[in-house]
Amino acid sequence: MKIFLAASCLILSTACVSTAEFDRDQAYTKCESISDKSSRDRCIADAIRKSERDRHEYSERINELNEAAEQRELDREIAGARKD
Repeated sequence: MKIFLAASCLILSTACVSTAEFDRDQAYTKCESISDKSSRDRCIADAIRKSERDRHEYSERINELNEAAEQRELDREIAGARKD
């Protein structure tokens, strides 16, 4: 389980630059048809913020699931359950 957690953190930390670039590209693509510059800029900023918020929520959920799994594993060890 700890290996999975470490691998997840490594993947997420190395993907930060590429995900930010991906978010920007998606935002530009979504908002490029808006002719008013200020509206387009606001649309891009909102789209980037939403993507970052979604990624943060997903990351928090993964961390919660990992912590719950580690707690179950610890509870099994305390109860004397065999490891598979």
